[in-house]
Amino acid sequence: MRRACLSLVACTLVAAGCGGGNDREDIDETLGAFVKALNTRDGETFCEELVTKEFVEKQTFAKGDRALAACKKQLAQVKGLKVELVKVSSVKIDGETARVRAVLSVQSQEQDQVYRLRKEDGDWRIASGAGG
Repeated sequence: MRRACLSLVACTLVAAGCGGGNDREDIDETLGAFVKALNTRDGETFCEELVTKEFVEKQTFAKGDRALAACKKQLAQVKGLKVELVKVSSVKIDGETARVRAVLSVQSQEQDQVYRLRKEDGDWRIASGAGG
């Protein structure tokens, strides 16, 4: 279970949309929302608003409501993790998808991350993420 929790956190470390009119601003705002949801273990926001349904299902190995419940449970079980957004290095938007490179500080160590985001219901949501 701990491995699944760490996998969920490691694969995400960025977020989804706020639904304004400027995609770049919306993506930047979601980074702040993501960090806040992660640090406060706000599973409701993180699992339902910041990542795609497909992402939740892949990370939890479940479907539908079971996937959402597993996502929330896994996030709640993460202990001692502190994440800070250092900078957004680049954002490349192509229609309804985006590629974001960001530097995060995780436990005081900077990590370069690359995220793929997709617009769902007008909001940017993370679809995948990996170390850069």
